[in-house]
Amino acid sequence: MRISPAAQAAFSSVWADRPARFYAHGMDRSDYGRHAGAALHAALGRPASLIDIGAGAGHPALGWVEPQAPWWAVEPNRYLRARLGRLSRTSHPGLRPIDALWQAMPELPLADVAFCANTSGPLEAPALLLDLMRGMATRAVAWIVPAQRGPKRWCLSGALPAHLHGEEERPAVTEVLARLGEGRQPSRSTLFPWSFTARFASREDAFAHCAMQLGLAPQDARRKALEDHLQTALRRSDDGGYELSAPKLSALLIWDRV
Repeated sequence: MRISPAAQAAFSSVWADRPARFYAHGMDRSDYGRHAGAALHAALGRPASLIDIGAGAGHPALGWVEPQAPWWAVEPNRYLRARLGRLSRTSHPGLRPIDALWQAMPELPLADVAFCANTSGPLEAPALLLDLMRGMATRAVAWIVPAQRGPKRWCLSGALPAHLHGEEERPAVTEVLARLGEGRQPSRSTLFPWSFTARFASREDAFAHCAMQLGLAPQDARRKALEDHLQTALRRSDDGGYELSAPKLSALLIWDRV
């Protein structure tokens, strides 16, 4: 499927390295990879080959894909792609990082499973992405999308009360399924909980990060409310820093091809 340059321009830009690094390090400390990998394995077994769109640092696939299995990991961010490259030289020799947006992917061999997780495509253009991925997979298409009744804009927003994060709290999966329409509903689905956990060197660093994400001006009254909330929400980490965790719930959506 070819997508016009005008359509490509309508989608989100590639992550800069700094937020990508923060996300990946948080995923390293979180239980997401373990729970996502277990859900994928229970639903689909081991894929003989995988096309992984918006692969990030590979957390959900690491415990799911056999080391020698072909794994085409499509990831446009340089930092995340470098991490995938290290995995291809150590634990997963079948891994091939690919520098591309899903809207402009190179020609790839058909794969047993086409997969994406926590990437923008299902939220921005679900029907377009699903049709594209159906043409890549011989056995199944699988998506992991946010399902918690809570905020979704940034990784730690769920660690804050609604009066601070200010986001709409409907589960994203509800909108994804509604936008797909009756003819594109998944064959089956399941839910799994997990938590995103980030480490900060100090309470001040945690406050600065959250204040930046919330766009709080120096005189914003919410700064005091954020400071008070973090006094109880932050936990000391084993390495002497501080951790902040946000509860998550993800939906695994599967479209069986056979």
